[in-house]
Amino acid sequence: MSNIILSIESSLDCCSVAIYKNEYIHSLSEKCKKKHTTHILPMIKEILSQTKTEFKELNYVSFSKGPGNFTSIRIAASIAQSLSISLKIPIISVSTLAIMAEKTFRKYKQKDVIVAIHAKKKQVYWAKYTRNKNSIWIGEYTESLLEKKIIQEKIENLKKRWTLVSDQSELIEFQNILNVKKNYVFLPNAKDIIPFVLLKIKNKNKSFSIENNINYLYNQF
Repeated sequence: MSNIILSIESSLDCCSVAIYKNEYIHSLSEKCKKKHTTHILPMIKEILSQTKTEFKELNYVSFSKGPGNFTSIRIAASIAQSLSISLKIPIISVSTLAIMAEKTFRKYKQKDVIVAIHAKKKQVYWAKYTRNKNSIWIGEYTESLLEKKIIQEKIENLKKRWTLVSDQSELIEFQNILNVKKNYVFLPNAKDIIPFVLLKIKNKNKSFSIENNINYLYNQF
């Protein structure tokens, strides 16, 4: 029997949960803005019910570690950590920006992705991710909190054309810059955390059993 994985995403204005079971991903998603606390647990119970899964059957738990809304990320992290401890199962955290890159590949098959998330005022969380031939996203080292004008300069200096994705339409103002070939607006989804966990399982990565860190450096609102 294949592993059963629970993933939780609540870093922005949408809550989502997903279960990987029998090699299929089941997911739920709701807009919740600042009401993450009242949404996440009922959604987890609902997805478990829909998939006829009990908590004790879970083999792994994962969550989005940010950047994003600090409070809502902490909620997902706390739930994931509690499940990890009580069920004695591995936990893994995945960058919100990487999750959005994975969603871009799932929906549009794009492998060179710039991700921009609104932070505050004129600042943006940003990163550029490239998916290699082994299905690994390279780019977490590029994650930064930057002024919009600096991001524009960075994009203009890129050597190839990229797909731009963002959580807010106003950030797509970068679309008219040379080197941006396509652009999309959407929020991250828990189902796109699953591939990261599966890849670590496939590669027999032992370190992810304690990967429950949050992206503190960038969570400033």
